[in-house]
Amino acid sequence: MESLPSYREATEAADWVRLVSPYCRFRDYRALCLVSRRFRSVFLPLLWRDLLRSARLSGLDSGDDLKWWLDFVGRKLDYLSAQCRALIRILDARHFGKNTCESWSLQQEGSLDKAFERALTVLPNVNAILLDGHQDLHLDFLTARHKCRQPGDLRVLSIAECRHQVPRLFFTASSLQSLVYLDVSYLPGSLLPLVQPAALPGLRILKVRGRELHDDQCLELIRHFRRQLWSLDISENNITDGVIQPIRDWCLPTGPVCRQANRQVEGRLLSGPGGTEYLGPFVTIKEGEFSGSFSHAERYLVDAPRYLAQSAQDHDQPGSDGSTLARQDTAEAATAIFAESDGPARSEEYQQSAGLTHLRLSHNALSAAGIQKLLHISNGHVEDLACDSMPLLPSAGQDVPFRHPFWPSHTSLRGILGAAHCFRPAMSRNLRVLRLHHSVVTNIPTLLMPGAPYKARCLQAETVLGERVETMFPQTFLPDMNPRLYSLTLTCLPRFSSGPLISKLMHFLRLLSAQEGAIEHVARNVSTRRGPKVLKGLRHLRLEFDNNDIMGDGLSACPSLDAEHRQDEIFSFFPSEQAKADQAPAGPRASSADVVLASDETRPGMGKPCTTGAPCSTDRDESSFVTHDGRWHGEAFSVRVWIGPAHHDAPEALRDYRRMVVDHGVRDGVGPVTPAQIQAGAPQDSFLYQTAWSAAVMPATLPTPRRSELVGMRDVLDALRTFRLESRAKYGQMRRLSEAQRRGPVLLGEPHFFWTGVLQVSTDADPRASNGAPA
Repeated sequence: MESLPSYREATEAADWVRLVSPYCRFRDYRALCLVSRRFRSVFLPLLWRDLLRSARLSGLDSGDDLKWWLDFVGRKLDYLSAQCRALIRILDARHFGKNTCESWSLQQEGSLDKAFERALTVLPNVNAILLDGHQDLHLDFLTARHKCRQPGDLRVLSIAECRHQVPRLFFTASSLQSLVYLDVSYLPGSLLPLVQPAALPGLRILKVRGRELHDDQCLELIRHFRRQLWSLDISENNITDGVIQPIRDWCLPTGPVCRQANRQVEGRLLSGPGGTEYLGPFVTIKEGEFSGSFSHAERYLVDAPRYLAQSAQDHDQPGSDGSTLARQDTAEAATAIFAESDGPARSEEYQQSAGLTHLRLSHNALSAAGIQKLLHISNGHVEDLACDSMPLLPSAGQDVPFRHPFWPSHTSLRGILGAAHCFRPAMSRNLRVLRLHHSVVTNIPTLLMPGAPYKARCLQAETVLGERVETMFPQTFLPDMNPRLYSLTLTCLPRFSSGPLISKLMHFLRLLSAQEGAIEHVARNVSTRRGPKVLKGLRHLRLEFDNNDIMGDGLSACPSLDAEHRQDEIFSFFPSEQAKADQAPAGPRASSADVVLASDETRPGMGKPCTTGAPCSTDRDESSFVTHDGRWHGEAFSVRVWIGPAHHDAPEALRDYRRMVVDHGVRDGVGPVTPAQIQAGAPQDSFLYQTAWSAAVMPATLPTPRRSELVGMRDVLDALRTFRLESRAKYGQMRRLSEAQRRGPVLLGEPHFFWTGVLQVSTDADPRASNGAPA
């Protein structure tokens, strides 16, 4: 919850010079400082605040970084006035001193270490130091005591990718006890220095990416900090679903988020008896008259103020009304807040924490079920969630591969399917920023198969697998499911598509435009002084594509082929199969459906008898339900589980689900039916074996695609760019026509479907990269 403004901030008129200062060019700062004392008080701090960045913007060549820095610290810094030295607050060396041939020799001599230590002795107000990537830099100077500096002045410290291991008592130094932001990603050694008793009491944002953490180390970390942090980044480690429940118990804010009586708008959560380790307690969404169709007239209005008695306030957490954005936990945001000398209210609000609300979980061993469990048990407190890619199914342990025994050999799926309901306000009320695998929108998982060409895997994922996914999980995330969501990033998008992926992304962009038009219409109707606020809807969409090289997929390197004789040639997943096809005698060619990848299910000895639920002999008749008995928190529960349709004309994926449950006893992950599964035909208010249901999206055999199908695939990025340009041109044409005819403004949405939000695309698959180009 945001802090109230001070009396001075509430009564003082805004200074127009400060309002326009962020839009002024750096090269004009010096001239603006000479205008008047008023201008000097605004632009002189901006000129000196970030010393190394200012040097770069002033024309310093990257090859002269270290020479300039050593000269500045050794000779010029002493002649700098005390007023200017007091204005320096940030030492950001992340992109400084790396592109020079003398950096290694200087670091071996210790000159660079001494230069930083010397700078801290004469710069009393530096509160942010960022040294990412300086691998040969010794960090002992950060713990040294200086007479001119008060203990604990440092608030932001980033030492990611530094080579030297920090000592055990490094973070117990008095100079680091006021840290609010700390990044120790990709450092060697253990996390023992971080979990020292009484160390870092003011820490609120912690990033520990790439530290090879397993569940035990992660549990030790979160047990130490508990609800002290509001942002935790544990990406690129080896963490499994086993940490989800401890994160809920120890780190997330206590108590549910306050919810309004808006069942008709958003639906209402119902908790039933029982639960499993797979998904946590059994939770379902009780739909209202309009909540299931996301069409209520008030879905775009923020929550009305709620006044509670003191006793109720002690138990409920005040949730956001939907109009505010989530706090930013980046190094840039933290340094900007603590570098402001006139913004104590913002820095105080930044240091408040009731528990974790920002979680970065990308590139771990967390499964899609683990992410859903996190949202089930979070009580709506998660505001910013990131998980780039996750296995579709959970594993039995950290060293067990993520695959199902009835899938084709050496195959696995990544993505999150049928989980759109988890991101609705009924379950994720405070969610504002989401970074997730693209399948949450496209319903197309990522198929992994060693040795298979990239384009072939893309084609299989959106055709063969896509059809089965649409059968089992027909519902995907739509913008109107959660108008409170402000920013969405879809990751792991393939660059090539035969059509389905492109159509789904274009459809999502059309829905964004329609949502924008509907919000604009509502805002015009309630634009009165006492009218309610209107939600902004989704305003930022980022698409991150794989950067796989098409030259490595076996197509570009192939010699030219005679179209008459080779256009229908089967392109095999395996080189050995391709060689056999080339050596085969002439004759009738097999169709692509005849070339299959055998699954373990077809092999002798792979089937196992069922051991839970009703006997298998009774399951094979016309019955569609079995009774599942279990225990949850020491109490027994019993539920009736739907095992699929008994008739033979059901879709193949549903019949595979029944076969896995009945014939092979795959009865893991029992849980309530979800809205997506109800649309697929599962009975309402029933239960399913969720592991078997998800596993049924993979067929027992995968037909090998033809070469002609692969050659005909389109570049997704080019198709989206074309769609974007066409919709923009049509929107501009309609605006010009409306102005010429003196009609009202052109409404957003249909028929042009141009979305005025921010659309970014990125082709850099590096998880550490965050640059994108607007589209």
